Amino acid sequence: MPRQEGPLPGAGGDALLLVSPSAGRGRAQRFAPATAEALRRAGFALSIVVTGSLREATEQARTAAPGSVVAALGGDGFLGAVAAGARDSGAVLLPLAGGRANDAVRRLGLPLNPVRAVRAFPRYEVTEIDLGQVNGRPYLGVAHVGFDALANEYGNAARIGLGPFVYLYGGLKAFRAWRGVTFTLSVDGSERVFPGWFVAVGNGGQYGGGLRICPRAKVDDGLLDVVSLGRSSFMTVVVTFLLSYRGRHLGQPGIAAALGSSVRITADEPLDVYADGELVGPLPAVMTIAPRALKVLMPADSPALH
Repeated sequence: MPRQEGPLPGAGGDALLLVSPSAGRGRAQRFAPATAEALRRAGFALSIVVTGSLREATEQARTAAPGSVVAALGGDGFLGAVAAGARDSGAVLLPLAGGRANDAVRRLGLPLNPVRAVRAFPRYEVTEIDLGQVNGRPYLGVAHVGFDALANEYGNAARIGLGPFVYLYGGLKAFRAWRGVTFTLSVDGSERVFPGWFVAVGNGGQYGGGLRICPRAKVDDGLLDVVSLGRSSFMTVVVTFLLSYRGRHLGQPGIAAALGSSVRITADEPLDVYADGELVGPLPAVMTIAPRALKVLMPADSPALH
């Protein structure tokens, strides 16, 4: 498990707190003042930026000094955007839960309360982790296409405050709208064509408010975990997603799993690809892995590590 040697950042060092104004129906902004105070108490010379877009979040992290801390307070898409910039600058990412689902923070093993996460700072280690890339765009958790992406779209559009259950709501709506699709999936050059429901390509492996869709995924193994669901009954799909909350769905009928460093997906119908809960764009999609590309503050016993 690769880690950076030396003391933790802090004790008078620089930190940049990036805040998403829209994440979690305002959750990130509500937690921002107390989170900033906790960072100051931890010994950081702090700058705070409330970002106007994911692109700005990436650019702000890209300008951070190498080895400084960039604390990202927002949802999964926001954390992925900040990670892209921190990778380029050499800054150390501290992911903080400011969204609705907060799957990246859950999977990495940090507290869901961002103030408590900062207070637990002395227990973290600086760890180098992988970044997934879909059509060149970095992501921390899962890139996916199919029925689950449609559920993601409906969940993002929901105006009701359901927290992480908003994606369950999106899934119920997606069942009514879904039509059969045939995927062509290539993993490290090995191709498979199948009618099915979805293809998920995991780095961290968790999405949708706790669905461990790629339960074997580790963020430090240099590989992508690919899980797909082929032709299945409505009930099998429901059971598969229910079992995935505990990562126990891999033995379900129609489920296939593979490991690789390069994944290509096409389909016979127009479909959009999502990553870290955000729209990337239409198929075709190529996913690759950038090993040990990002420095992250996280617990040494994180479930996302080998």
